[in-house]
Amino acid sequence: MTTDPPLPPSPPGSAFTTGEGLRAGLSAREVFGSGYTRPHHGIRTREEPVTPEAMARAYLPRMRAWQAFGDTTAAIFWGLPLPTRLLTSMTVHIVVPTGRNAPKGKRLAARRISPDKWERIEHLGTPLASPALTWALLARILSTQELVTIGDALVSTSRNYRSLRRPDDPSIPNNEYTSSPPLASLEQLSEMSSCWGRTIGASRLRLSLPLIREGVESPRETATRLALLAAGLPEPTVAHEVFHAGRFLGRVDLAYPELRIAIEYDGKHHWTEEQALKDIARINRIQQTGWLVIRVTRKQLSNPAEFLAQVRTAMTRA
Repeated sequence: MTTDPPLPPSPPGSAFTTGEGLRAGLSAREVFGSGYTRPHHGIRTREEPVTPEAMARAYLPRMRAWQAFGDTTAAIFWGLPLPTRLLTSMTVHIVVPTGRNAPKGKRLAARRISPDKWERIEHLGTPLASPALTWALLARILSTQELVTIGDALVSTSRNYRSLRRPDDPSIPNNEYTSSPPLASLEQLSEMSSCWGRTIGASRLRLSLPLIREGVESPRETATRLALLAAGLPEPTVAHEVFHAGRFLGRVDLAYPELRIAIEYDGKHHWTEEQALKDIARINRIQQTGWLVIRVTRKQLSNPAEFLAQVRTAMTRA
């Protein structure tokens, strides 16, 4: 009866280079045999990575100080709302400054950018392109609307943006109405757009930048706002706080305050009993003071004609 060779004790995690394996006491037969998988050249793991994040982490033993995960790989680690079509790609994207060697491999996609744009940040135990740089790197494969969605997520200060993986800040109370530092500021995105020059996607960066808003809580909220604008309706206020007689009644996703019209996107997290009870109480308080609240779902956004008609009717009546 044969047993699997033990993993080398020295490297952290489950991935290690062939050199580390040999120095840890594995034989050449074990290291170069079939007992371990080979997710990247010179890397061994006990099991084949099955998610994009795991595939990226498997590369870490080969990561150098001048390399950082970029493009969709960085976006996944930051928790940014990528389109579904990009969430399952097992290609690991790496960005290096011009003048440095870019790694090669069948599961690697490396690109060089000028050193003045290159910025690496350690987050979740991984070296990533900075949030603003990640946004710019994505411009070559995302549409303008998709870049607005990513930008809204980056500058969001809402703790309710569920997918984001911000650095922990224990000084901020865990309350749905408190703010968190954004992953990037509008100023940082503007600076990145300005210095992107003629790099692929630069025109889409410039088009998306004026449409990015702070305070957004979900990618579908961004989609709702952009649908209103595309239909020629006025731009609503984002994350509007409703007060009456000095009393705070609640915050709504989008609003036309002068018309007392609120628009709420109902995602899956609104369907739990606890959240539904909170939403009902909040919306009842707001409607009691003369506001009209229009609720929209993902299905309605896929064919928004009826929703947009409801908004137009509400504005006419108001």
